[in-house]
Amino acid sequence: MSILHAPVRILGCGSPLMGDDGVGLKVIEALKKTELEGLEGLDIADAGVCGLDLLNLLDDARKVIIVDAVLTGSRTGSVHRIEGRDLIKGTEPHTLVSVHDLTITDVLRIGEQVQSLPEIVVIGIEIGELATEISRDISPEVLKAVDEAIKLIREEISELI
Repeated sequence: MSILHAPVRILGCGSPLMGDDGVGLKVIEALKKTELEGLEGLDIADAGVCGLDLLNLLDDARKVIIVDAVLTGSRTGSVHRIEGRDLIKGTEPHTLVSVHDLTITDVLRIGEQVQSLPEIVVIGIEIGELATEISRDISPEVLKAVDEAIKLIREEISELI
């Protein structure tokens, strides 16, 4: 498969049972309900809690956009665009902390050692604090960020049209 015809994937990470951590899945749910005009070969998927299984979802893609909850110390609901290569090299200006066992950075660094990686962009939504109790509820500040995350995703894919 030529790289020009390889799919673009948008992957939402998170747990729907851990409150704000499920925001990546909310973005995926919203994207599936909207029309992303002009881009064929777009894959939109729920990637769960983004462990090492995430590496399988990177195969045969030309670009992957990962949406996940992050803890960076920024305002709750702020949205960050982070280059995957900056995470791998450790040159991202703020520390990205995932609420999962392995951070996306960990997974990408492992992936770089075992496979060829596509272009990767992470859209991180600041959740403010880790959920400590099981809940399906996402806070209003974090839910407001869904639209901004979708806007950033549209900008990312518009370059490919």
